[in-house]
Amino acid sequence: MIHALRTLRIKTCRDLWGNRSRTLLVALSVAIGVLGVGMIIATWDILTHDLARRYAAIQPAHVEISVPQGVTLDDLAGLETLPGVAAVQGRAVFTGRGRLTEDTAWQTVEIIALPDGNAQTVNVVAPVAAYSKPSAHPSAAVGAVMPTSAQDASPNWPPARGQVIVERASLAELGAATGDTLYVDTAGGVVALPIVGLAHQQDDVVAAVKGNPVAFVSLDTMVRLQGHDRVNTIYLRAEGAAQRNDVAEAARDRLERAGYTVSRVTLRDPAAHPAQDVLDVLLLVMGILGALSLALSGFLVTNTISALVTQQIRQIGVMKALGADTWIVLRAYGLTVLAYGLLGTLIAAPLASRTGYRLAAFLAGQINLDLFPYRLSPTALAVMAGVGLGVPLVAAGKPLWQGARITVRQAIADYGLGGGSGDNVMSRVLAKVQGLPRVWALALRNAVRVPDRLALTLITLGLGGATFIAVLSTDSSFSRTVDNLMEGQYGMDALIAFGQEQRISRVAPLAEAHGEVAHAEAWYFSQASMKLASGQEVLVLAQAGPADTQFYHPNLQAGRWLDPADSNAIVVNRKWATQEGVQLGDTVTLDLGGDLPLTEGVVVGINQDLVQKQTGVFVSFEALDRLLKRTDRTITLEVAYTRHDAEAQTRITGEVVAMLEAGGAEVFSTQILGQLKRQVTSFYRILVVFLLVMSGLTALVGGIGLMGMMSINVLERSKEIGVMRAIGADARAIVTIFWGESVVVALLSFILAVLLSVPLAHLLTRAVGMAFIQTPLDFAYAIAGIGYWLALVLVIGTAASILPALNAAGLSVRESLSYE
Repeated sequence: MIHALRTLRIKTCRDLWGNRSRTLLVALSVAIGVLGVGMIIATWDILTHDLARRYAAIQPAHVEISVPQGVTLDDLAGLETLPGVAAVQGRAVFTGRGRLTEDTAWQTVEIIALPDGNAQTVNVVAPVAAYSKPSAHPSAAVGAVMPTSAQDASPNWPPARGQVIVERASLAELGAATGDTLYVDTAGGVVALPIVGLAHQQDDVVAAVKGNPVAFVSLDTMVRLQGHDRVNTIYLRAEGAAQRNDVAEAARDRLERAGYTVSRVTLRDPAAHPAQDVLDVLLLVMGILGALSLALSGFLVTNTISALVTQQIRQIGVMKALGADTWIVLRAYGLTVLAYGLLGTLIAAPLASRTGYRLAAFLAGQINLDLFPYRLSPTALAVMAGVGLGVPLVAAGKPLWQGARITVRQAIADYGLGGGSGDNVMSRVLAKVQGLPRVWALALRNAVRVPDRLALTLITLGLGGATFIAVLSTDSSFSRTVDNLMEGQYGMDALIAFGQEQRISRVAPLAEAHGEVAHAEAWYFSQASMKLASGQEVLVLAQAGPADTQFYHPNLQAGRWLDPADSNAIVVNRKWATQEGVQLGDTVTLDLGGDLPLTEGVVVGINQDLVQKQTGVFVSFEALDRLLKRTDRTITLEVAYTRHDAEAQTRITGEVVAMLEAGGAEVFSTQILGQLKRQVTSFYRILVVFLLVMSGLTALVGGIGLMGMMSINVLERSKEIGVMRAIGADARAIVTIFWGESVVVALLSFILAVLLSVPLAHLLTRAVGMAFIQTPLDFAYAIAGIGYWLALVLVIGTAASILPALNAAGLSVRESLSYE
C-alpha cells in the first residue's frame, strides 16, 4: 500500500510538471473562483473590523440631546453627576452660510465649537495633517490616513480664536484648501476665518450626503458667530448600553428642571456607524455575489476536471490493465485535483488579499473612514483554503467517478477522438442543417459534442453576462426611480432662502421676470419639535406650500393629502413613521419654537419622500399663516426653469439671485435640485462601483472557463486534428474551426445571459430598492447592456480561442496521431 501511494505521488508530480500548460490552466481555473470569494471575504472582514474599531475609538454616544437655546458649560458639567453617566460632551453648532471669495456663491455651512478640543470624551473629533496644495485636497482629504501620533496631527488643533479647521471630507465640498479664508455671514456681519487645518469627524455622514460642509472653531470664535458660548447639542455615554434609557430620561429631567427646553432626545447605538444602512446593503450584496462566485468556480472546476479526465482516459486504461482498481484511480486523480487546488489557492490568495484590502480602502474612503495598515485577513485565508481545496474535490467528484469506472476497452477505444462521440440530440439536429460551409458546420457540431461540458461553460459565462446586464439595469432603475420620485415630487429647479421675511407678492414676480424662470412659489421650512403619542419628542423639518402648488406632488402610501380647510392635519414620511411607530390618526404636538403656541395635529397621511426621507412633515400653508398671524410673507422661494440640466440650473440660479438682491431682497442661500439628487445617490454609487467590479470578475471567470474548454478540446481531439490534417485541412481551416466553435459557445451563452438577466435584474433592483428606500425600484431594463455584453462576449470568445486554435494549427500529422 505504501509503495502504491508513493507511486501515485510520483505520477502526480510527473503529470503536473510534464503538462505544465495544462497544470497552469487548471490552477488558473481554481484561482479565479478562489480570487472572487477571497476578495469578497477580505473586503467584508477588513471593512467591518476596521469600521468597528475606528468607530469605537471615538467613544460614540449612547444619547444625543438637542437644546436649541443652548446650555451653559456649568449646567453641562452638572450632567456628569447623574447616575449611570460615564461621560458628557457638548457642542455648539451654528448653521450659517459661508463662501471663499466675493465671486463665489454663498452655501450653507455647519460650524461646530468644542468646549475643549484636547479633552474630548464622547464622539471624539481628531485632527488631521494639513493639506496646502489645492490640486490635492479633493481626493487627499477623503483618503487621508488618520494621524497616529502627535507629530502627524495638525499643529493648529484645537483651532485658535479667529481660525477655522475644516472637516476633511468637507474640503472638496467647499472647493477650498488650507490657507484659504472662509467668510461666514452672521447677524453681526461677515467674519473672515482663515482655514488652518483639517479634522476628521466620524459621528455623522459625509458632507456629500449631508449636504452641508462642516468646520470647527473655538468657543471664543463661536461667540462672534452666534453671540454666546452655550452648547446646543449634548452627547452622553452611559456606563452600559442597558442604562441609556434611564440616562436619557434623567438628563432630560435635569435640563428641564433647570429651565431649558429640550427639543429632541435620541438614543444611539454606539455599535452602528452613521453609514451602517448602506454598509448593510453592501455586505448583503457582497454575500450574494460571493455565493455566485463560489458557484461559478464550481462550474469552472467541474468543466476543467471533466475535460482533464477525458484527456487521460488512455492512462486510466493502462492503469486498469496493470491491475489498478477504481479506488486506486480515484486516489490518483483526487491527489492531482488537490494539487491543482493548492496551486490555485497559492496563486489567488495573495492577489485576493491585496485586492480585497484595496476595495475595502476605496469603500472606506467613500464613508470618510481610514483603514488600519494592510494585513492579511485570517477569515479570508481560511475560506480561500476551504474553497481552493474543497470545491475542486466536490466539483470533480462526478467526472472522477465516471473516469475511474471506465473499462480498459472503452479507455483505449475512445482516447484522442474527442471528449464525446458527438452522438447526442443536439448533434443530430445540427447535422440536418444544410447550406453551411464545411468548416462552420464542423465548428457548430463540435461546440455541442460534449453536452455536459457545454452546459457548464454556458452556465458560467451566461451567469457572468446576466450579472453584468443586471448591474446596469439596477443602475438604470435607480436613476429612473430617483428621477420619478424627485422630479415627480419636486418640480422646482432651485430653492432660494432669504435673510429675512419677504413679501410674496414682490419676490415671486421679481424671480419670474427672468426670461428662463417658468414659475415661482413661496414655501415654508422650519426646524420644529414634535411630541408623539408615545410621549417621545423628536426634531422634525416642518414644511408647507400653496394648496395649488405646481412643485410638490406627494407619493402617498396611506391616508390623504392636506386640504386648505385643514387646521390641524399633518402628513409624515413613511420611513420615519415606521421607525417611530407613528400611524394614521395619531395625535402629535408640534412646537415651532419662539413664542408660538404649541399646536396639536392629527396624522392624516403617510408620504414617500427621498429627500426628506426621515423627519420631513407637511402642514397646511393656510393653517400655518393663521398660526403665525402673517399674510403674504415668506422666507423661502422655490423656482422652476425652462431648462433643467445641472449647468442651466446653476447659471440661472445665480442670475435670479442677482435680480432679487438688486430688487432689495437679500438672498441667504440657494440649493438646486441637482445637489439634492447627488445627496440622495451618493451612497448608492458606492454599491454600483462594487457591482461593476464583481460583474467584471464574473465575466473574467466565464472567459477563463471558455478558454479552458477550448484548450482541453485541442488536447483531447489531437488524433481527430491529425486525421483532418492527413486528408488535406490546412492551418487556416483548423484555426477557423476552433475559433468558430468558441464563438458559437459565446453566442449561445449570450442568449442564456439575456434570458437570465431579466429575473436577476428584477431580483437585484428589488433588493436594492427595499434596502435603500424601502420600496422596489421603478424597473428599467438596460437594453444598452445587451449590446455591451454582446460586444464583450464576442471579444471573450475570440480571445479564449486564439491560443488553443494556434496550438491546434501548429500540430503536425505525426504529433497529432502520436500524442499522449
